[in-house]
Amino acid sequence: MKRLTLCLTLILLMSLFGAYAYSNCRECAEDIKQEILSAAECFKKEDYDTAIEFSDRAIDMWHKLSDRTVFVEDIQNDIEIEMTLARISEMAKQRDDDIYEESRVLFTLLDSFIDKQTPTLANIF
Repeated sequence: MKRLTLCLTLILLMSLFGAYAYSNCRECAEDIKQEILSAAECFKKEDYDTAIEFSDRAIDMWHKLSDRTVFVEDIQNDIEIEMTLARISEMAKQRDDDIYEESRVLFTLLDSFIDKQTPTLANIF
């Protein structure tokens, strides 16, 4: 009976940890999206310095998030997100209007990242 109780406790703790990790990743990805949206809004208002600050902050947030992935580590997707964030920052510095399209690409990549972090049996085992 003690083994069964221990096993169920471990399963419960793993489930709680998985739910917390997924929630944390999703929340951080949404925060990155918000930073990029703010950068795009500042870019639209021709406040380029603030746009650069928002995009650089998003890069820092991504570095923290990519180190905390729990279920699936997709190196290719991580590299794509990193490169897209770098392009957005550079576009803000160069005052390039393609920043809006790069932002949409980033949102798609972040959505894919979150989908891969969703706790499923395939991700866990």
